[in-house]
Amino acid sequence: MGRLAGCKAFLVGAALLASSQVSGATLTVVISDVRSDVGALNIGIYDNKNDWLGSTTVQKRSLTVLENNVDGVVTTSFEVEPGEYAISVHHDDNDNGKMDTNFIGIPKEPTGLSNGAVPKFGPPKYKDAAFLVGNENLEMPIKLLD
Repeated sequence: MGRLAGCKAFLVGAALLASSQVSGATLTVVISDVRSDVGALNIGIYDNKNDWLGSTTVQKRSLTVLENNVDGVVTTSFEVEPGEYAISVHHDDNDNGKMDTNFIGIPKEPTGLSNGAVPKFGPPKYKDAAFLVGNENLEMPIKLLD
Protein backbone atom coordinates (compact mmCIF):
# COMPACT_ATOMS: atom_id res chain seq x y z
CA MET A 1 0.00 0.00 0.00
CA GLY A 2 2.88 2.39 0.71
CA ARG A 3 4.25 1.93 -2.80
CA LEU A 4 0.87 2.65 -4.37
CA ALA A 5 0.50 5.85 -2.34
CA GLY A 6 4.00 6.92 -3.40
CA CYS A 7 3.18 6.31 -7.07
CA LYS A 8 -0.04 8.32 -6.75
CA ALA A 9 1.82 11.19 -5.08
CA PHE A 10 4.43 11.14 -7.85
CA LEU A 11 1.78 11.20 -10.59
CA VAL A 12 -0.14 14.04 -8.94
CA GLY A 13 3.07 16.03 -8.51
CA ALA A 14 4.08 15.45 -12.14
CA ALA A 15 0.65 16.55 -13.34
CA LEU A 16 0.80 19.72 -11.23
CA LEU A 17 4.29 20.52 -12.51
CA ALA A 18 3.23 20.02 -16.14
CA SER A 19 0.18 22.26 -15.72
CA SER A 20 2.22 25.02 -14.06
CA GLN A 21 4.74 25.30 -16.92
CA VAL A 22 4.39 28.26 -19.25
CA SER A 23 2.54 27.30 -22.37
CA GLY A 24 3.38 28.59 -25.80
CA ALA A 25 1.33 29.94 -28.63
CA THR A 26 1.09 29.41 -32.34
CA LEU A 27 2.39 32.43 -34.26
CA THR A 28 0.99 32.33 -37.79
CA VAL A 29 2.85 34.51 -40.29
CA VAL A 30 0.81 35.55 -43.33
CA ILE A 31 3.03 37.00 -46.06
CA SER A 32 1.24 38.91 -48.80
CA ASP A 33 2.20 40.54 -52.10
CA VAL A 34 4.35 37.59 -53.15
CA ARG A 35 4.64 38.48 -56.84
CA SER A 36 6.83 35.66 -58.13
CA ASP A 37 6.95 31.91 -57.68
CA VAL A 38 10.73 31.90 -58.16
CA GLY A 39 13.08 31.51 -55.19
CA ALA A 40 12.46 31.26 -51.49
CA LEU A 41 11.01 33.26 -48.64
CA ASN A 42 13.48 33.53 -45.75
CA ILE A 43 11.77 34.21 -42.44
CA GLY A 44 13.60 35.17 -39.25
CA ILE A 45 12.07 35.57 -35.80
CA TYR A 46 14.11 37.64 -33.33
CA ASP A 47 13.62 38.36 -29.64
CA ASN A 48 16.02 41.24 -29.01
CA LYS A 49 17.50 44.29 -30.70
CA ASN A 50 21.09 43.05 -30.43
CA ASP A 51 20.41 40.06 -32.71
CA TRP A 52 17.94 41.90 -34.98
CA LEU A 53 18.55 41.12 -38.66
CA GLY A 54 21.67 39.09 -37.83
CA SER A 55 22.28 35.38 -38.09
CA THR A 56 21.13 34.62 -34.51
CA THR A 57 17.38 34.02 -34.53
CA VAL A 58 14.87 32.44 -32.20
CA GLN A 59 13.56 30.54 -35.20
CA LYS A 60 14.06 30.75 -38.94
CA ARG A 61 12.59 29.07 -41.95
CA SER A 62 13.09 29.09 -45.68
CA LEU A 63 10.06 28.25 -47.82
CA THR A 64 10.11 27.49 -51.52
CA VAL A 65 7.70 30.02 -52.98
CA LEU A 66 6.44 27.80 -55.81
CA GLU A 67 5.28 25.15 -53.34
CA ASN A 68 3.68 27.55 -50.84
CA ASN A 69 2.29 30.52 -52.80
CA VAL A 70 -1.50 30.65 -52.97
CA ASP A 71 -2.69 33.69 -54.94
CA GLY A 72 0.21 35.84 -53.74
CA VAL A 73 -0.01 34.76 -50.10
CA VAL A 74 2.27 32.40 -48.19
CA THR A 75 1.30 31.25 -44.69
CA THR A 76 3.43 29.41 -42.15
CA SER A 77 3.25 28.84 -38.39
CA PHE A 78 5.76 28.74 -35.54
CA GLU A 79 5.39 27.60 -31.94
CA VAL A 80 6.76 30.32 -29.63
CA GLU A 81 6.89 31.01 -25.91
CA PRO A 82 5.27 34.18 -24.55
CA GLY A 83 7.53 37.19 -25.06
CA GLU A 84 8.54 39.99 -27.38
CA TYR A 85 9.43 39.21 -30.99
CA ALA A 86 10.04 40.84 -34.35
CA ILE A 87 9.92 39.17 -37.76
CA SER A 88 11.79 39.86 -40.97
CA VAL A 89 11.02 38.30 -44.35
CA HIS A 90 13.18 38.38 -47.46
CA HIS A 91 12.06 37.05 -50.84
CA ASP A 92 15.17 35.73 -52.59
CA ASP A 93 13.42 36.20 -55.93
CA ASN A 94 16.43 35.31 -58.07
CA ASP A 95 17.16 32.20 -55.98
CA ASN A 96 20.85 33.00 -55.49
CA GLY A 97 20.84 32.26 -51.74
CA LYS A 98 21.48 35.82 -50.55
CA MET A 99 19.81 39.19 -50.21
CA ASP A 100 20.89 41.41 -53.06
CA THR A 101 21.44 45.06 -52.15
CA ASN A 102 22.44 48.21 -53.99
CA PHE A 103 25.73 50.03 -53.42
CA ILE A 104 24.52 51.62 -50.16
CA GLY A 105 23.00 48.43 -48.74
CA ILE A 106 19.31 48.90 -49.59
CA PRO A 107 17.67 45.57 -50.53
CA LYS A 108 16.97 45.09 -54.24
CA GLU A 109 14.61 42.20 -53.48
CA PRO A 110 11.23 42.26 -51.71
CA THR A 111 11.33 42.41 -47.91
CA GLY A 112 8.76 42.74 -45.16
CA LEU A 113 8.67 43.30 -41.41
CA SER A 114 6.21 42.63 -38.63
CA ASN A 115 3.91 45.50 -37.65
CA GLY A 116 4.20 46.81 -41.21
CA ALA A 117 7.40 48.56 -40.12
CA VAL A 118 9.12 50.45 -42.92
CA PRO A 119 12.74 51.54 -42.55
CA LYS A 120 13.47 55.26 -42.64
CA PHE A 121 16.99 56.54 -43.25
CA GLY A 122 18.84 53.34 -42.46
CA PRO A 123 18.15 49.77 -41.42
CA PRO A 124 14.79 48.94 -39.87
CA LYS A 125 14.63 49.28 -36.10
CA TYR A 126 13.74 46.33 -33.87
CA LYS A 127 11.39 48.45 -31.75
CA ASP A 128 9.30 49.31 -34.84
CA ALA A 129 8.80 45.65 -35.72
CA ALA A 130 8.49 44.28 -32.16
CA PHE A 131 5.22 42.83 -30.84
CA LEU A 132 4.14 40.79 -27.82
CA VAL A 133 3.00 37.18 -27.83
CA GLY A 134 1.05 35.86 -24.86
CA ASN A 135 -0.50 32.43 -24.39
CA GLU A 136 -3.06 33.07 -27.13
CA ASN A 137 -2.43 32.19 -30.76
CA LEU A 138 -1.51 35.20 -32.88
CA GLU A 139 -1.57 35.98 -36.59
CA MET A 140 1.00 38.44 -37.92
CA PRO A 141 0.44 39.82 -41.44
CA ILE A 142 3.55 40.88 -43.35
CA LYS A 143 3.35 42.69 -46.68
CA LEU A 144 6.35 42.40 -48.95
CA LEU A 145 7.64 45.69 -50.32
CA ASP A 146 9.92 46.16 -53.32
